[in-house]
Amino acid sequence: MQGTLDTFGVVEILQMLGRMHRSGTLHIECPQRLIDVHFTGGRIAETRDSTRVAADTVIGSQLLKRALVTEQQLQAALAQQEARPRPVGTILVEHGAVAEDALREVLSRQIANTLVAAKLEAAGSFVFVVDPSPAPVDYVTVDTQSVLLGISALGGEYCLAVEMLGQPSAVLIRNGDYNSLPRNPVLMGRDEFMVLLQVDGARTVKQITQASNLEEITVVSILGKLAEAGVVLVKTDRQSRDDDATELRAHRDSVWAEVSQLLDDIVDAPTGAGAPGAGGEAGRPLS
Repeated sequence: MQGTLDTFGVVEILQMLGRMHRSGTLHIECPQRLIDVHFTGGRIAETRDSTRVAADTVIGSQLLKRALVTEQQLQAALAQQEARPRPVGTILVEHGAVAEDALREVLSRQIANTLVAAKLEAAGSFVFVVDPSPAPVDYVTVDTQSVLLGISALGGEYCLAVEMLGQPSAVLIRNGDYNSLPRNPVLMGRDEFMVLLQVDGARTVKQITQASNLEEITVVSILGKLAEAGVVLVKTDRQSRDDDATELRAHRDSVWAEVSQLLDDIVDAPTGAGAPGAGGEAGRPLS
């Protein structure tokens, strides 16, 4: 099975491989990333993303952000991983540091983030290489259905962020008014801190995205959450010419339309009540 992402969506590919209980590796190639998703019996056993070299460190950051593990537990798991290379999440489960269901939820979210980012690339191709004799795995695997639900949630967050930020030329500033800062804690992980550090009152959304060295959907979603919480404020560039503003609004509307189409496809697919479905047209980044 092979094709291009503009005619055969990521969601549809995952549905098919999960439903057919296939084993093998899905190779996805986009201009900005290479992704390998290994399946065993229709479940996702491992994902490698060229933009996320330290993938296990990212999982650790997500677990820490959600207070599912402590720094000491994570460091102990990473030390054991050096002696016997295995996913750090599986090691944490074996140590009793985190519940297997909680780990699966975090893994599903991370995989969904990677695949939605690939979906929003301008172009891409894929090929699935079947493994005729799959070997059993000794680490935690993820159900494709949970990843598809994660894709639906991420699409909604991305749409909300686009609405909050408005346009890529909008300048973001940190909120220095103590009285208007959020009273409840805002979950902050490594990615959130990295993005917030780029907010200096001069950089635009587009420039922050480029400086953060993270995938565009991650940065935009984080900025949207920070803006919604009042941690950062959006300052529209009033010096933009009218034609530039018109072009940016049109582009924002196209992002809305295409990500919304992705959500509609997930809802409408015939995989059971409330189940996610096939992907639509490939989206474009907010740039």
